[in-house]
Amino acid sequence: MSQHNALPYKKLPNMWNYLYPFIQDGPEPVETVRQFLNSTRTPLPGTKSLYVHIPFCDTICTFCPFIRSTNYQDKLQPYVDALLKELKAIASTPYVKQMKLDAVYVGGGTPSVLSPKMIEDLCTTIRENFNLKDGVEWSFEVEAKSASEDKLKAMAANGVNRISFGVQTFNPYYRKLFNLTASLDEIKQTRDLADKYFKAYNMDLLYQLPGQTIEQLHEDLENVRQLSTTTVDVYPLEYLVTSKGFLNMIKDGKVPEPPKADDKVLQHQFVNSYLLNHGYEQTHIYTFAKGDAKYKDFKFGATIYGRYEDEYIGCGQAAASYLSGMSHMNVVKTDEYIRAVENGTLPVMRAQEYEAKEKGLIYFAKHMKVSLEYLRQHNLPSEYWEKIEKHEKMGLVVQEDGLLKLTELGKIWYMHVMIDLLPEQQKKTYDTYVEVLQKDKDFIEDTELTVIQ
Repeated sequence: MSQHNALPYKKLPNMWNYLYPFIQDGPEPVETVRQFLNSTRTPLPGTKSLYVHIPFCDTICTFCPFIRSTNYQDKLQPYVDALLKELKAIASTPYVKQMKLDAVYVGGGTPSVLSPKMIEDLCTTIRENFNLKDGVEWSFEVEAKSASEDKLKAMAANGVNRISFGVQTFNPYYRKLFNLTASLDEIKQTRDLADKYFKAYNMDLLYQLPGQTIEQLHEDLENVRQLSTTTVDVYPLEYLVTSKGFLNMIKDGKVPEPPKADDKVLQHQFVNSYLLNHGYEQTHIYTFAKGDAKYKDFKFGATIYGRYEDEYIGCGQAAASYLSGMSHMNVVKTDEYIRAVENGTLPVMRAQEYEAKEKGLIYFAKHMKVSLEYLRQHNLPSEYWEKIEKHEKMGLVVQEDGLLKLTELGKIWYMHVMIDLLPEQQKKTYDTYVEVLQKDKDFIEDTELTVIQ
């Protein structure tokens, strides 16, 4: 047993999944983005991706914090029309014209609420207006209830080669608690259709659920193996960014408390050891691929959690974009988004120019490694190398084979490594954001560590 004062850290962070750099409110966001996209600057060599957001769902998961709506029937076609118009406008700008896309990702929400005709129109618009590399990775999120064969067939016929669906848990208690209404038979059918039409298909699993035991987690992982998708993303539940209603249920005693910090660490270790011991390969801090899977890479994930040169452009309501030198986010209300696009205006809500040369280091913990030569090429300030040295002394990272790598211990404390590496001003923004969320949701989780086995 290791006592509290022997641990690398005394607390778990409250938030660890975020898009970097944090987008601040800069002056005249629409004009800032317009000038950038119409400038003569040339995109730097790196991975390039397109993200398309579909903000509608048939049902809302209890914990879900994302921008989505179930009251969409009258808005779906107007939204798709506006989305296609925005895609064409963005693709026609001088900057984006120079980009050759490695990946396209259609996310949500639930993109599988689109009809086969809408799917075809969306894919055709992307294919005809953007420069796609040969072998482009093209992903579509689906939900088991709406992932009918005619829709998946339309996706496959129009360039999609990878789908992802969120199971979250197989446990009946948690499925009811989270309002996960797809049946296990529907989930199995979605997996079988995915195997029929796509070369890669991913599922999401959540753990560190309220009151969850190791035995319950083990049962979920056993079901993951039986479902046998080519990859699985296994995410710890990030309570602070879940919905306020869900957190109120916890405070009111209607839902069990989150696992204690020590138990969260033990569950994280259990997930990693279980999947690795059953033939999976860890390709990302959250992602595990079957040993015999032919397609293990996830180029879109490598872009959004990528380096300074890796860029993604987001289209749709609430979509975020990162371009080397600028980040921006679209408006979050459906009607406002549709109105802006119909009026010929970029639907941008927030934009900031920021040269995030350190981005590849900030996110390296998610990829578990980064090239040392790459870091040196960017002449990062000495403060970053001092932090790396500190992490080396703590046994969290190691420099070998030309790479900065997380150690096995570092894979447990990856969240802390990532947050430690934030530059001072971005760390202040992170701290402020956490405080605002805690105040707005009136929820402060006990994250203090005591004893770890």
